[in-house]
Amino acid sequence: MSQNTLTLQLFFQDAIKLKTAQLAYQYLCADNTEQAQRWADKLGATSLDALWNAEWFNTSVSAEPTHLVLQFDTGTSDDLPLRQIEGLFSHGLRAAVLEVFYDQVGETERMHFDQGQWVSRKDFMDANPQWRTVVEPVATPGEDDDEGEEDDRYACSKDPAKPLAVAKLRQQEEKRKREAQEAAEAFVEMARAMGKSGKSPVQGLIAVLLLRAGFKGLVHAVVFTVVTVLLFKGFWLWMGLGLVLAVALPLYYILTEYKELHGDDGDDGDDDPGEQGPVTVMAPQ
Repeated sequence: MSQNTLTLQLFFQDAIKLKTAQLAYQYLCADNTEQAQRWADKLGATSLDALWNAEWFNTSVSAEPTHLVLQFDTGTSDDLPLRQIEGLFSHGLRAAVLEVFYDQVGETERMHFDQGQWVSRKDFMDANPQWRTVVEPVATPGEDDDEGEEDDRYACSKDPAKPLAVAKLRQQEEKRKREAQEAAEAFVEMARAMGKSGKSPVQGLIAVLLLRAGFKGLVHAVVFTVVTVLLFKGFWLWMGLGLVLAVALPLYYILTEYKELHGDDGDDGDDDPGEQGPVTVMAPQ
């Protein structure tokens, strides 16, 4: 069964917060929720949900002098622990590094968090140079020996365009997942409705894609018209050109999308036996 393997490195503001969180997580890994809640209360977390997800499995925690390392597995469709990271920043967490290994595709992804924000790898290292050798240990002899190439074990960082609050990131991820779920449910309902009417769901999907392509062309035409009218002289000239594009661009995008969906119908003609010319039949001797 495919699963995601997560490693979460947690750096706290002081040694007391670090020790308190260590005890809370050790009891959580041991499934001792009573003691875990006791230490979570001392950390300031009123609920274990702020630190933990009951659906995590293969959990372990180890304590280093500077930080905690929490490891666990999740299902391939489970959420990232953004809610837990957000909660920890309210209870003494200073920085964190999340590494996710996606077993289904064999890829690794890293995310860096500092002072309650999702930041780029560079911003994290600039703000916390003392932890670089901790989160990116030097390769041992024999590893990554390619000359002139950067050690790419940690170059799989997923960086934001600019720092983003963890709370905002969590809300965006929840919205994206909700919209994807709603789209999937809408398609299922459409397929059921078309099935009852005797129409092919595939044809319905193609129609939706063609309509989307046409709408994209219309939007591009409107944007072009607005920009040219505002920036250049000749109002009626640009308005007239905009109206032409409002018809031509949707048709062009629809035709392009149709060709991509159906392919070139003429490609199969070369394989038609009827196009190979007359066949000579030899009479028996």
